[in-house]
Amino acid sequence: MSASDCEKHTDPGDSSTQSPLGELVGHSDLSAAAHKSSPRNVHGWKGKVYGVFNIKWVYIFNIFLFEAGSALCGAAPNIESLIIGRVIAGVGGSGMYSGTLTYVSVLSNNQEKPAYLAGSTVVWGIGSVLGPVIGGAFAASSATWRWGFYVNLPIGAVCAPVYFLLFPSVDPCPSKTLAEKFRLVDWVNAVIFLAGSACLTVVLTLGGVIYPFNSATVIALWTVTGVLLIAFIVMLKLHPLVTKENRLYPLHFFKQLTLINMQLQAMTYYIPLYFQFVKDDGALEAGVRLLPLIMFMVVASMANGFLMPRYGLIPVWYIGGSTLTLIGTALMYTVNDTTSNTSIYGYNILVGTGAGCYIVAGFAIVQSLVPVHDIANAVGAMTIAQDLGMVLFLAISGSLFHNVAVDKVGKALPEVSTAEIGNLIAGSSSSAFQALSNAEKALVIPEIASAMTRIWAFFLAAATLSVVCSVPLVRAKFGGDSGKTAAVTAA
Repeated sequence: MSASDCEKHTDPGDSSTQSPLGELVGHSDLSAAAHKSSPRNVHGWKGKVYGVFNIKWVYIFNIFLFEAGSALCGAAPNIESLIIGRVIAGVGGSGMYSGTLTYVSVLSNNQEKPAYLAGSTVVWGIGSVLGPVIGGAFAASSATWRWGFYVNLPIGAVCAPVYFLLFPSVDPCPSKTLAEKFRLVDWVNAVIFLAGSACLTVVLTLGGVIYPFNSATVIALWTVTGVLLIAFIVMLKLHPLVTKENRLYPLHFFKQLTLINMQLQAMTYYIPLYFQFVKDDGALEAGVRLLPLIMFMVVASMANGFLMPRYGLIPVWYIGGSTLTLIGTALMYTVNDTTSNTSIYGYNILVGTGAGCYIVAGFAIVQSLVPVHDIANAVGAMTIAQDLGMVLFLAISGSLFHNVAVDKVGKALPEVSTAEIGNLIAGSSSSAFQALSNAEKALVIPEIASAMTRIWAFFLAAATLSVVCSVPLVRAKFGGDSGKTAAVTAA
């Protein structure tokens, strides 16, 4: 359920969801980054909670949060309520994801883990494709976009017996009292980290879009982010109430080799946006265009899950996969408003295949390398790095696209105000874009496609970084001596 991003279901043109932010809220990259900021960065903290409390009941609690957030989104009378609902659903969804990883960690051995983790990619892939398709169908029907959120409620109700009757009850600390368990969680650093990541995401998302870069708001957010970062690092080292092993991000992980693979899931936001603007697709058809990317990512991930435990060859998966991603994103950089659909599908297949080679491999590798008592810390560290990277990637790319598109479209339509242009580039279904004449659209579409070239260039830089960071893994092996661990962090 959480894999099908609720943001893709909303209709930004619906009058019931308008606010002073206008249709800018409907822009997929900006609102998605805001939706994923604090909720996604709860992952690391939730990983620690799963390592202390009963896994089953923490998981069920997160399902409840996700369902409650979905209900609030569906019933939202205004955009403020919708945002609050999305945050609640995001927190629940992140907890469900962490819970899935934790269940896999404790209920499978090192040889089985990669296949089960690859299965989570299948679910994500199905959700990524079906989410916009189902949401678009609801938005176009008399049911309206609200049922894009309400649909999660009957699904949750039907699956409820499975949660309560079949989920195994696993208590990582059976000898601890409830009070002792609460003391094992690093609440102080969790609050500092969530506040800092939220401030950083907001300033990256809204800086230059709603607030000028030199405004007091942006300067204050950067200052608060810096102060909280320093406080977080200091508390990791000197926290007086929590042992080193139980801190949110144990310092001994910094001493291990860390690989950072920039996750290219942000492409699932920009590829549909490209097809909506440039190819005049509807939301439903644009969502289907993701199939080549998602299908080949899923196939490659499943192949990795079954073959890596048997043959190892970690360098092949990481270096080979990141190289394919690099080639695919380099070809995407050449895309313009005249590029054929077939060419774009081919480029996406390269990106999807490359990303699938290592998108979840790090979770299995790190758990095979660290001592058993460090698995919860490893999963928490992995999820923090992975999702913080995705949030920052979406925020930066969203701000980059908005600023470049506003500048280019502003030159094509000099009589249109900056605020109106911001609404115009929110999506091809926005009222501002639909109000343009055919002649004006002919001027605007090439400029939007040109602005997206900057996004592909950003993706290309990330893919290049992924190749460079894969080089240290040339001698890595699956499993091995835990005393010589190399924590592999896929971000």
